[in-house]
Amino acid sequence: MMKKFNLIALPLLLVIFLSACGHIREPEFKGIKNVSTDHFSFRDPLLRLELSYFNPNRSGLKIKYAEGDAWADGEFIGHFTMDTLVRISGESDFILPVQFKPDLKPLLKNSLQTLLGQAAQLKIEGKARVGKGMIYVNYPIRYEGKHSLSELLGHR
Repeated sequence: MMKKFNLIALPLLLVIFLSACGHIREPEFKGIKNVSTDHFSFRDPLLRLELSYFNPNRSGLKIKYAEGDAWADGEFIGHFTMDTLVRISGESDFILPVQFKPDLKPLLKNSLQTLLGQAAQLKIEGKARVGKGMIYVNYPIRYEGKHSLSELLGHR
């Protein structure tokens, strides 16, 4: 009898929890901080960087995992992952520490434009494991905007 109750109660509690959260607004992308590398090679480069965001929502949440791809002016420039648990407070700034594996060909090809400070159309798509308490869901990551490298790194 208890098992049957759990099969009914769990989905009902999940629906109540998700509806109580209301509409979740997208975090606002602010820029990139603290770019570093443990090792660098042209075959297998790996960068560590921090993505700076603002959470416009009143309630906080946690991000367990995120991954995705990035493009600049329509060309694939690399893949990112984040596997650190990040706790995000409501209506506050937060940092996502990510590892970025760049594809150097398009980056080097467009490096003159980047050095000259010209803006590029940046596109990011991926997914994140986001939750509250013990309940986590996959949440799509989508961002598109025009930025120069100096703007992203905070040198406006």
